[in-house]
Amino acid sequence: MPITAIDAHVHIWDRSRGETFIAERQFPALTGKAFLPEDLAPVLAQTRAESAVLVHGPATVKHALHCLDLCHRHQVFRSVVGWVDLRDPDCGRQLAEQARDPAFRGLRFTPLLDADPEGYLRSAAALQTCGALRDHGALVEVLAPPPLFGAVAALAAAQPELPVVLAHFGLPDGDPAHFNSWRAAIAPLAGLPNLHVKLSGLPLDGTPEHDRALTTRHLDAMLALFGSDRLLYASNWPVATALATPGHWRNLLDEALEAAEVPSAGRKAIYRGNALRLY
Repeated sequence: MPITAIDAHVHIWDRSRGETFIAERQFPALTGKAFLPEDLAPVLAQTRAESAVLVHGPATVKHALHCLDLCHRHQVFRSVVGWVDLRDPDCGRQLAEQARDPAFRGLRFTPLLDADPEGYLRSAAALQTCGALRDHGALVEVLAPPPLFGAVAALAAAQPELPVVLAHFGLPDGDPAHFNSWRAAIAPLAGLPNLHVKLSGLPLDGTPEHDRALTTRHLDAMLALFGSDRLLYASNWPVATALATPGHWRNLLDEALEAAEVPSAGRKAIYRGNALRLY
């Protein structure tokens, strides 16, 4: 019987707000397109998901507050992962403003948007913000590739009671020649019990043979390292639509979990239980 999911990672892009969408730099095909709450409902139905976690798109406090408002107005959203400017001395107030909202669940750190990604993650502001998130009973997500995994590990180790979620498999490039180096880089993170990983954002191309092999390689590594209790299903809609449909990703993951002989309890944890606990 198909498992009903919670989609742990979606965005909303409303062109009428005049905001900049960073994914367009990587995926020009998304330029000019709008993705609104009403567009998400059929995607959730297609992927057998009951609700979704709304993650900020544009890296602005204004957009994060807009996401909180959307969460209250649309039942498809379960909670919100917002954003603060760690380079702004006023970032503590930015967090407090968002954390007052019951829909708030945490923040996402975006080091790749900073001139000094390593310094951004190792900054005093990052450590202080993680401490404040812990005190709020919230979590932190990090969008970081392998060269930054050491800094991610330092944050997680410094706040062992704070859930830390690494987005999109840790951004592997998908090249089979680089797979072993990606796996070696992410392996130390598995030793941190508060570190979780979102199963989303692989560089699919819509070709079944290519995408099946890509998914199997990376999922098997995640299961071996983290186990099913620290992995979360996500579609990464609408960014993922530049590569393949969310339904394609859900089907690939279903097949790979079955091939890996993950028991029903483990699959339910990945698709729903872990998101219930964290979000």
